[in-house]
Amino acid sequence: MTSPSRIRYISSAQNAHVKRWSALREARGIERFRQCLVSGEKVVRETLAQHPALCLELIHLTGTPLPFSMPAHVKAYALTTPLFEKIDLFGTGAPVLVCQVPLCPFADLEARPRGLEILCPLGDPANVGALIRTAAALGVARVILLKESAHPYHPKATRAASGTTFTVSLAQGPSIKDLPEPATWVTLDTQGESLPAFQWPKDIRLLVGEEGLGLPPISSGTRVAVPMTDSVESLNAVVAAGMALYAYRVQHLLTKRGLRS
Repeated sequence: MTSPSRIRYISSAQNAHVKRWSALREARGIERFRQCLVSGEKVVRETLAQHPALCLELIHLTGTPLPFSMPAHVKAYALTTPLFEKIDLFGTGAPVLVCQVPLCPFADLEARPRGLEILCPLGDPANVGALIRTAAALGVARVILLKESAHPYHPKATRAASGTTFTVSLAQGPSIKDLPEPATWVTLDTQGESLPAFQWPKDIRLLVGEEGLGLPPISSGTRVAVPMTDSVESLNAVVAAGMALYAYRVQHLLTKRGLRS
């Protein structure tokens, strides 16, 4: 447990730390401070254990003990109920972790992919987080976030990713409208080749369609289709991407230790 002498108590909404933490609820604040909020007791505990160098501060509710110990460099803050509720966006009641946001390099899409990579234009942060979690589970080499993508360290994204945001390789890319041609990628399209029959190259990029908008009118790339009944027009983008990633893995099996089946 953390010694009470290490904990700083805050009760004012005008406190500079509170203002900074509040700004981390949106992408603009995340970019300004290069920090993010991580919520959920299990995810916070795992992040402290697995990525201690990225952990900066731990925020909890005054009067509640911290349920775990912390690295010596992590600062602890106890907030009054009204202030803590502003930071605890999902009402978990558990401590909220403030982490450093790693640098996200730009991807060279003129170069060939190495392994399975994803091109992500999803604008809903929860969908971005879910896609990152799926990518982590299926051993994706890199997730390339296009300009249309929501911030991967938005609180909704980090919650949906359940701690995997810090384990998956992330990169920045251009707008979905400015992708270079010719392309080494696969897209999901209702008029494409049947997904179960498609032979996946080992080195390939999967281009995910935007929610509602789908894909722009691009001429390059291989189109594959998820077999569906006529009663359903389309699938959630993350669900469809997960099916495609699984189809890839059926042909290119993971060999890492600890693989569960």
